[in-house]
Amino acid sequence: MRGSIFQKINISLFEEKRRFLLFVVVLFLLLFLAYYLLGIAYARYEVQSQIYANIDKALYIFKGEDVAFNLDPDGIVPRDEPYVYRFSVSNYDGTTYSDVDLSYTVSIRTTTNLPISVQLYRNELPSTSGATNILGAAREVQDEDNAWYRVYDVSGEYQMLFENQVMDVYTMVITFPAIYSNNPIYADYLENIEVSLKSKQMV
Repeated sequence: MRGSIFQKINISLFEEKRRFLLFVVVLFLLLFLAYYLLGIAYARYEVQSQIYANIDKALYIFKGEDVAFNLDPDGIVPRDEPYVYRFSVSNYDGTTYSDVDLSYTVSIRTTTNLPISVQLYRNELPSTSGATNILGAAREVQDEDNAWYRVYDVSGEYQMLFENQVMDVYTMVITFPAIYSNNPIYADYLENIEVSLKSKQMV
């Protein structure tokens, strides 16, 4: 009889210990999961903050129009660090909102004066692992004044539905290596860089 009581007490203590250990393990798993998810959320927030920071030019489209702007050519000289320019494209500006569905394309045109390379990234940082340069290979074209240009097209169109407030942020990376700083050929040359955006109403 006495042995049976001790046996019941031991079983009861064992069950309590097992439940407590299970609770501790589950609690640690939940804490680890929460920490992991919080880290991912913070990393995404930090990347988004960097993408939306320091936008040099804001473009707005509401009905379907062509928009273009030029970068300052005086600022591009040979150096090891690439030049980074950021511009945004949105269907709202805080007071005006597009009331139609829009699609748009982006292209970049440069003169052929300097041996620069151009890359463009949409809604991601160039430094991010797996970041994609969305510019196609440059094609050389000649205008009516017989001037030559390099044109970089972005393949495909991007959509902005009117029921959503959409902002796409583009990061342009221009490289003009420092090895050209000792070459007198490029000393007095300027490079004109134009960003063009063509939009249209979706039907």
